[in-house]
Amino acid sequence: MKHAAVISFHTNPYTCGVARFNHSLAAAMGVKLESLDAYLADRHSTLVMLSIKLEEIAAETLDHLGASVADATREYDLLLHGTNGSVLEQQLCSRARKVFAASSEIAEAIRSVRSDVVAVFAPGAPVLPRQIPVDCTLLTFGMAHKIRSEGYRRLATLLEGDPRSFRLEISTALHEGGTFDESFFTVGSEISEAFAGNVRFLGFLADAEVSERLSQVDAIVAFFPRGVRENNTTVLSAMTHGCPVITNIDAGSPPWMVHGITVFDIARLSKFPDKTELRSVGDAGMRAASEFSFERLASIVSES
Repeated sequence: MKHAAVISFHTNPYTCGVARFNHSLAAAMGVKLESLDAYLADRHSTLVMLSIKLEEIAAETLDHLGASVADATREYDLLLHGTNGSVLEQQLCSRARKVFAASSEIAEAIRSVRSDVVAVFAPGAPVLPRQIPVDCTLLTFGMAHKIRSEGYRRLATLLEGDPRSFRLEISTALHEGGTFDESFFTVGSEISEAFAGNVRFLGFLADAEVSERLSQVDAIVAFFPRGVRENNTTVLSAMTHGCPVITNIDAGSPPWMVHGITVFDIARLSKFPDKTELRSVGDAGMRAASEFSFERLASIVSES
């Protein structure tokens, strides 16, 4: 009998291993992935694969799950990613049409409840094709779901008529108290189209890896609600490394950030810079930013 869906408590594959497993399982089975909360809120009479780890499920959802076990109209197979020996776990195992365990250890722990439990496994990540080399790699920092500003749309226009191939690499960051929801990892369609879908997420990068990337990419792109400022760490980091910066300048931008000299102002570009222009601005930017160090800042605040 074909399953109608794979049911998962967490659904964000970037922040939960079980969710990542369930996305891949649903895709391989050719069915949709549905959240456990949505499943419990609806009356399902079709067979589903309940793929869960009870230890990860919120208390309120566990209460709803317990109530649903008594509903004889729900038909499900159960795949357990852990075991806690709870009464609810035993009830779920008893009611399930079939029970699978993600490891032999989990299977042995529940065999007294379901002697027919089937021990399976958790496949590793797929081997993906190597990245195809491109003529120009651009790096941006910040939250991916915010990459929809006018600056990026202008950048897309510049790339449309350029014969070179481009890749946009995105290093994500998270503010204190924020959450990595699924929208965090999405990019506006116009940006994806501008790079012919050639967008790569790097996740969170430590300082050493940021330094390495800034020495390798052709430029960074960083756009702001008004304009670049001298307290935009991303921009100063790139300039310190000699990495060209494509940004947006306004009246509040520091005077040493000059279009075509130390940075590029996206509003004043009529075409994407060539390698010589990028190198020249990167070198000049590095010289301009060299005096803005923590040592100089410490000296200023210590002598005040």
